[in-house]
Order: sequence, then C-alpha cells, then structure tokens
Amino acid sequence: MPNVLFLCTRNSADSIIAESILRSVGRTRFHAFSAGCQPAGAVSEQVLEFLRERQLPVEGLRPKSWLEFTGPAAPKLEFVITLSGRAASAAASQAWGENPLLAHWTLDAEEDGPQDELSGWDIRDRFWVLSRRIKIFASLPHGKASRNSLALRLRALQSWQ
Repeated sequence: MPNVLFLCTRNSADSIIAESILRSVGRTRFHAFSAGCQPAGAVSEQVLEFLRERQLPVEGLRPKSWLEFTGPAAPKLEFVITLSGRAASAAASQAWGENPLLAHWTLDAEEDGPQDELSGWDIRDRFWVLSRRIKIFASLPHGKASRNSLALRLRALQSWQ
C-alpha cells in the first residue's frame, strides 16, 4: 500500500484532518500519515471533536515532526502533499529518499496562521475541501497510470474547492 504524508506547519489541524480522512476512505489502499515542519504541542481539541462527531479515526493522531519521515528508518513515501506555504518550502528542500510525488494543496490565504484557534466553520470548510480532494485522490488509477499522469492529476486537485 502506498504511504501518503500530509505535511503542514504545526500538524495540529489541517494535516490531522487529512490523515483521518484518508485513513477512513482509503483504509484498504493507503497508509496515511501527517506531520509538521514546526509541530504544535498537541492536536487541536476542536479538530478531534469534529472528527469524532463524524466517526472518523482519531486514535494515534499526534503532532509529529516531518523529520520522523526522513532517514533510513522512515517509511518509504510515495506521496507528500503539503497544506501550507511553510510546509511546501520545507518539502521542496528535503531529500525524501525514494522520490515521492509532491503536491501543494493550500487551503486559503491564511494557511500558516494559528490553527489552534480555528472556528467550527473554519474546521468544517477545511474538512469539506480536503474530503473532496482526498476522495478524488483515492479514486485515481494508482498503479495503472504513468507517474507523470498521476503527478498532473495530483497537482490539479489544488484547484478543487
């Protein structure tokens, strides 16, 4: 199963939401992970409550440094999807080992702001955008399409709201 890393700045909201969604919709096809380039001390309680209300997986979700996904002991990543500008810069400068496909799916102009204080509406909006993108991502012909075709489709999902 391909390993997918969602990378944002603090790994307290957006990347946690994305990991939970892919763990749910792609549970038999993907291994989902999330990390941050400057990880927070804890996952947003509002985000965890939101995910629980939708019966999405929350067990094991914790802020992690993207450094856990580098080096010889790290899982081989097939996809790295960044969700903030800082994460995109960090991902671009990182040697990820096996050359995963990279995509940048920023959510809004305030992408690097404090996500510990997101309103319920902000969480809901981010959830629905990520949910649509991840469901399309999961439905792509992984293993059948060429790497270039898959890369183009993955990057095109940035425009899906």
